Parts: sequence; structure tokens; C-alpha cells
Amino acid sequence: MSFTLIKGTFHVIGYSPDGDSIRFKANNPENWSKLIGIPPLLNELNHVQIRLIGIDSLETHFRECKQSLKSALSAADFLLEYLEIDQVKWHEENNLIIKANDNIEGFILAKKTDQHGRPLGFVFKGKIDMKDGDIVFLPIDLFFKSVNYQSLLEGESYPTYYRGLAPTLRRKMTVAVNHARKQKKGIWKFDSTNKGFHAWDLFDEEKNIVILPKLFRRLVSYLETNQDLEGFKNSVVKSEKVLILPAQNKKLFRDIIIQEDTIFKLSELPEDIVYL
Repeated sequence: MSFTLIKGTFHVIGYSPDGDSIRFKANNPENWSKLIGIPPLLNELNHVQIRLIGIDSLETHFRECKQSLKSALSAADFLLEYLEIDQVKWHEENNLIIKANDNIEGFILAKKTDQHGRPLGFVFKGKIDMKDGDIVFLPIDLFFKSVNYQSLLEGESYPTYYRGLAPTLRRKMTVAVNHARKQKKGIWKFDSTNKGFHAWDLFDEEKNIVILPKLFRRLVSYLETNQDLEGFKNSVVKSEKVLILPAQNKKLFRDIIIQEDTIFKLSELPEDIVYL
């Protein structure tokens, strides 16, 4: 699978990084034009938000709602530590970094942007002996060093696969997920995605409900304007289709949501779902 190599620096001061996204400044901004999709959205500092491919960490600030804060911040801390960004000080509400040793050298491998202008990439620390802006194939030994893979291996994030991710890489990410789940690392010690959970418990921090962030976001968005959970599944758009592995069966995302009154769960494991 080929990507554009973009070298630069990682930045967190004044931002709210979580476990699956971080701000990045390209050494050569012209490299952004090599990505497929809408142009990356740069701020006044030429920083762009990178979205890590294949993973989804718990929400720290989705529509003013948080998932298990301890696990969510653990994923963010893992990302920062892996990139060797230290001396981090968060605002007292844990929603903004006010001090850190950032401007850390690294690089990304990206192919396209998402609908928000965020480059989708594999993220790495340090240097690489390749030319900035080159189109390269991702070597497996380098892939294993990506924050993306390591976050799954340590149970800091959920696997969240989209159609554009090469099956060979996806399968190796799933091996990492299975290892983390078997060892009950990180989120897998508490995960209720397939076991079931009461919807209202999502908002009780003491219950520490840990579920796939995509399902969490759907429920939070619905409950912003509705108190009757009966209509939730019909609120999930019909165009949101998924591919279920390994049988390669196509379904609607809402059809793999199992609901019994206020109890919800997914019928499929997160690593067996490819979002189309």
C-alpha cells in the first residue's frame, strides 16, 4: 500500500490531542497537495490535525461528553509518550494542554484526507532515511513501529477499519487487538461493546462504561435531542453500511446494534467490522 511520506514536527500546546489524533506541521507544506481528497485544513501556524488510520480511542470531549476519562486520557498519554513529547501539563479540566516539550520531529505516511480535511495517516517518531514527499510502500517492520499499531497492541484504542485500509495491514492490526484482549490490556479490561450496557450508564463516570467510540458517538448525538431510546436504531442512517469479516457479508451498521429496552450491544466484534 503506497503513501506520501511527509516529514515535520508534532505540536500539542494549545490543543486537545486524544489517542487517535494530533497536530502536525509539515517541513514542506507543498506535500499536502499530493494527498487525495479535499485540501488539508491548516491553521495560522500551518498545523494540521492528523487522524490516525485504523484506530479509534475513547472520547475525551465529544459534544461535551466524555467516555471513561481514565482510559481516554491513558490513550492520549500513550500517544504523547510514544512520540517522546514530555513535560506535559493539562488544564485542570483535562481538555487542553497548556505546557509541553513539543515541536518534536517525526513523520507521517498518508494517502488521503477525510471529509473534515484531516490527513489520514500512520504516525511515527524520529527520522527516516527516505526523501520527504516521496511515494513509498509501507514496509512491515516500519508499520510495526507506528503509533497506530502500538496503540492497538497496548489496548489503548479500538480497531476501526475503513475500506481503504489494505487487508494485509488490517489483519496484522487485528493480531495486535487479539493479543491485547487476551492480556486484558487497557480498554479490554472493561470493554462492554459486545457484552451489553445500559445506555444511561454511559454518563455515570463511576460505572466506567467502555464501548466502541463510534457507537458512543451515535448514542450521544441521538440523546441530545431525544429521551426515548426506542427510536435510536431508526435514527442511524441507512447509508451507513459495514462489511462483516470473515464472511464478507454486507449489513447496515444499525442492524448489528442489538437493543433490549435501554440495554445495547454490538453483535459483531470491532475488529470484524469494515466501514464502507
